[in-house]
Amino acid sequence: MVLRGGTVHDPATGRARVTDVRLEGGVIATGDAQPGDRVIDVTGRIVSPGLVDLHTHIFAGQDLGVDADGVAFPSGTTTMIDTGSAGAHLIGAFRASTLERSTVGIRAFLNIATIGATSILLGGELRAPWYVSEEEAVAAIDAHRDFVVGVKVRASADVGGEHALPALAAARRVADRVGLPLMVHLGPPPVGVDEIADSLREGDILTHAFTGWPGNAVVDDDGRTRPSVARARQRGVLLDIGHGASGFSLEVARRMLAAGQPPDTISTDLHAYSSKTVGDLPQVMSRFLALGMPLGDVLRCTTVTPARAVGLAVGELTPGSRADVTVLELVDADVEYADGFGATIRASRELRAVQTFLGGQQVYERGSA
Repeated sequence: MVLRGGTVHDPATGRARVTDVRLEGGVIATGDAQPGDRVIDVTGRIVSPGLVDLHTHIFAGQDLGVDADGVAFPSGTTTMIDTGSAGAHLIGAFRASTLERSTVGIRAFLNIATIGATSILLGGELRAPWYVSEEEAVAAIDAHRDFVVGVKVRASADVGGEHALPALAAARRVADRVGLPLMVHLGPPPVGVDEIADSLREGDILTHAFTGWPGNAVVDDDGRTRPSVARARQRGVLLDIGHGASGFSLEVARRMLAAGQPPDTISTDLHAYSSKTVGDLPQVMSRFLALGMPLGDVLRCTTVTPARAVGLAVGELTPGSRADVTVLELVDADVEYADGFGATIRASRELRAVQTFLGGQQVYERGSA
């Protein structure tokens, strides 16, 4: 199969040029089209590695879970990372209900609470401290090393109250024991962004990094990045968007971009309660285009960077890499996007997925039955 005439963006190399992309044997191939190849005209469109969404909730049957394949392929997403829907006592159920029944590439962060992020509208999983078990978490990760890529803790007051900080410390110890990254959710104080940032190490991830909770933003009203966050970035900590229902503030994003502090990864935090606010991954990407972030940088934040953050060899178009490919359109549109704090932004352009290829096979085409 040959995708012909599109503007090919390979964020792994930083190159963007009009050229053909050939898919053969499930990988990106070299050479010209061969007799018998299927040639698809993508002139005027963007050819990108398959999108990687670093923050989702796709545990089938759980109250906040959304259907992985159903939301992935129409959005051009070929890899989804579930971030803490399941803890040690539910990771087997996640595997059986979701991983083994989905086509999209799936990996997961294990919640430090054994019950995971269950019934989040009724109460946070850290409010019952007995569910935080370091030994159970380590055992579960060792048993599921093939798809568990890190440890997740929602260390905020609304999730755990006075138990949130001890849970953060427990998650830190588990991540160190198993040698995997720690992802920490930034939410409302009094669990402070400084305490969280200071606990993070190279390769760890601060998600909802551009949230707008009063008193807990990564940037102050004068546009200065918090020193703790600046130090964390210097250590190699990644700032992830995790838009969600209340994980993203347009005003914080404006200030961070103005300060030369763009996100490292752009993700949806898509779940049953956030889908109307979020839309899909291209719509979250379009918010950043509207804020002035260059297309190449936005694509890097949704392909190679999140893939490398969790140790996956996807998110690039170099020869020999897995043929996960997304064809996007950047169309003229008069659209309004909302954040989780009541602000909106109007955009004159919107990214939309046209075709999605997984391992060299077409799994989505817009307008097809």
